[in-house]
Amino acid sequence: MRRIRVLVLAALAVLALPWVSAQAGVRIGIGIGIPFYRPYYPYRVYVAPAPVYLAPAPVYLQPAPVYVQPAYAQPAPVYVQPAPASQSGYQSPPPPPAQQPSASPNLPPQPVPYR
Repeated sequence: MRRIRVLVLAALAVLALPWVSAQAGVRIGIGIGIPFYRPYYPYRVYVAPAPVYLAPAPVYLQPAPVYVQPAYAQPAPVYVQPAPASQSGYQSPPPPPAQQPSASPNLPPQPVPYR
């Protein structure tokens, strides 16, 4: 009975052996009082840029313009000078002031005030 018990325990120990994992890494650390995590990667990670797709330029089509000559052109309006006004409540504006010679010949003339 004792032999069977030992045999069963040995079989369970052999079956449980693959469940145990071992870490064979060497770590050296200095405690400075703040948490700091730096993962150890045995290789560098390279992230490639996104692919760029170039499409041809769009082609725009439009019909040719159609030119139509008008059949009738309206003549320009004719200005008719009004008759002189008789004595009314309106007074005529004063004549514009005479041009004064400017200080420099390169400057434009002074503007005339509008009333």
